[in-house]
Amino acid sequence: MDSEPAAAQEEFRLPIELKTVLKTLLLKIWWLILLFILACALGVGAALYFGSQMYESTTVLFFQPIESYVPDTFRIYQSIGEGTELSYEQGAGQRRVEITENSIWNRVNMVKTQPNLEELRKRLSLERSLQQIGSSIDVWVARDTNLMFISAQSEDQTESQLIANTIRDIFLETIDARIATEIQEQFDLIQKQASASNQELAEAKQAFADFIETNGIKDIETQTTSYATEMADLERVIREDEDQIEIYHQRIARVEAEVKSIEQAELQTEENTIEDDTVSGITADEAASRINQLSEKIESIRADIVDPIELARLKDLLTIAESQYVRGLITRSEYLSAYYDYQLRQAQITKTEDIEKVKQEMESIRALPTKGTETNINDNEYLQKIKYTLLENELELLRLELRIKANKLRYEDLTENYIDLPTLRQTYDALNGEVISLQAESRGLDKILNSYRIVSETDHSEFSIISEAPVPLYPLESNKRMIAIAVAFLVFLLGFIIMLVRIITDTSIKSGPDAKQKLNMDVAAIIPYLRSSSSPSLVPGENRESVHIELYRIFARQLRLQHPQHGTTFLTTSTSKGEGKSTLAINLAAVYGRQDEHVLIIDAQIRATETPSPFHAYCIPESLEEHPDGIGEYLSYRVSSAEEIINQTVLPGVDVILRNEKAVIPDLLQSARMAALMEELKQMYSIIIIEGAPVEECVDSEILSTYSDALLFVTACDMLRPPQIQKSLKRLKKTPTPLHGIILTKVRSVYLD
Repeated sequence: MDSEPAAAQEEFRLPIELKTVLKTLLLKIWWLILLFILACALGVGAALYFGSQMYESTTVLFFQPIESYVPDTFRIYQSIGEGTELSYEQGAGQRRVEITENSIWNRVNMVKTQPNLEELRKRLSLERSLQQIGSSIDVWVARDTNLMFISAQSEDQTESQLIANTIRDIFLETIDARIATEIQEQFDLIQKQASASNQELAEAKQAFADFIETNGIKDIETQTTSYATEMADLERVIREDEDQIEIYHQRIARVEAEVKSIEQAELQTEENTIEDDTVSGITADEAASRINQLSEKIESIRADIVDPIELARLKDLLTIAESQYVRGLITRSEYLSAYYDYQLRQAQITKTEDIEKVKQEMESIRALPTKGTETNINDNEYLQKIKYTLLENELELLRLELRIKANKLRYEDLTENYIDLPTLRQTYDALNGEVISLQAESRGLDKILNSYRIVSETDHSEFSIISEAPVPLYPLESNKRMIAIAVAFLVFLLGFIIMLVRIITDTSIKSGPDAKQKLNMDVAAIIPYLRSSSSPSLVPGENRESVHIELYRIFARQLRLQHPQHGTTFLTTSTSKGEGKSTLAINLAAVYGRQDEHVLIIDAQIRATETPSPFHAYCIPESLEEHPDGIGEYLSYRVSSAEEIINQTVLPGVDVILRNEKAVIPDLLQSARMAALMEELKQMYSIIIIEGAPVEECVDSEILSTYSDALLFVTACDMLRPPQIQKSLKRLKKTPTPLHGIILTKVRSVYLD
């Protein structure tokens, strides 16, 4: 049960209730209006006293640097070989001024220099300091444009115009003088550069002519092409001949081996004994015929052996042709011829594994004995054919060796005579390119020089005047208006802040949400405020109802629903006097009495007081005469029974036990006689309402809470500070009787939801 309140206290809460603060400001609307009027009056007064009436005149200039009229670079086109051309920008070496925001701002900073301001003061005879003159002049540039604005402010209309136009003229004179000097300096510099370039061009032409004469060069392009073509052809022919010589060496070796093997076979045949005819074998003619067939097959297979070598040779020739075709040394048809030769030879290649099989078959035939030894193998047609082939190969080999020797001699001669031709070509191209480049540079410098000559002979300026500074027709309104607005705003803001701080620092309770925010407790009922607290409309009478009776009915119904038992006892109390607990008690009693409830009000404030009981006026006079005593007399045993202290009232169904002005010992409230009295009264009445003493003054309400079923804590708005109320609530929460929220009284209408 104790954990829930502890958790609620740990919940974060704002120190103020915003809605209540806003409603409080609404209450002070007339003070805010008065503050606004006062702030406006002070603003107008400050504007009249501190403000000044200034006039402003502006002249406009357009900025374009003088260097933009003269080109700084020129393009050079140069050929350094066949099919190769260069194109690049050549500069004149001048420092260029780009039209940028920084460049124009550099001019802006030159307007209000000290010499210009002194000249302005001299021309217009101004009796002011340079600092004052400079502060009255403003120079700026429009964003993303080349427009410069020069404005001058003065209390005199004509003077503002004169200052703007005069400082502009002084600035332009200074800039034009500087530009004339710079243009002349650049003109002299470029003229010197052009003279140096012409001198370099003459020297380059002379060096080029001397090189041509020394090396006897007539047409470097033709000579270079002829040299390259012949060298490439010789390299190709020499490689082809070397490949053919290798092929013929292999052929001769194979044929010689074949002749040797045939001769050895013949000798072996002559030495062997001729066997009988019954011996199996073939005749010599048959053997010769068979050998001829096999020799033809050997030639075919031998050609297949030679084909890979020939294929490699053709592949090398194709590679050379590709390189020469890329460099442009041969035509496309020559390149395609080499390509197709290689492809054709590659298609003719066959597997060479069959050669061994044919050789084996040939050896087996040779191994067979022949019939008849009369025929000599040297006379064999096959042997003659092989020897003839050997002779042809030897002759062809000799022819190739002679030709390759002659080609090598020619290649060595070309190498010896033209070894420096590439170097000569490079030197030729370098000298020729230098001459062409210097010619282009000379032409470009002459063009720039002519442009500077034209500019130097003509009056030019970086600025052109767009508009003169006119005489202003209307003064500036921003000075006085801004002073008035600023002062009025600051005064109103200061007053508003003071008022808001006072509202925020006022911790007194003003509304239901404010009470819940500051006291951390629910509000059970809200009773509005009436101007006169003594007004009879606050309490019911014999023939009238309270003006807030409906609010009491709602609250009474909620209480009764929560405490429906017979003899329910409510204790009304507050922190201090005058908060409305008696008004709450009498109104609740009146509501319950009209609902057929038998209600008893007990005024339990038994301590000494100078004021009579607030319920005394409701008692019937006859009842007062008959029962003059109160609860103090009963507790002190001066009255024996409860009936003797109960008085009837003018309210239907409502009785009351009064207190007298005589003090009674407060300890009697927790005596056995008091407990017995409460038990007896609970049997007699359906609802008992006890009015206890203020919690801040004494402990009586805490004692009386032991006889109650619910505590009704009354708090008046704008009366006590939250710490005082919280202290009383803290004491009441320690009692066993539940606290039925807070009854907030005297709430102003603006705080009612």
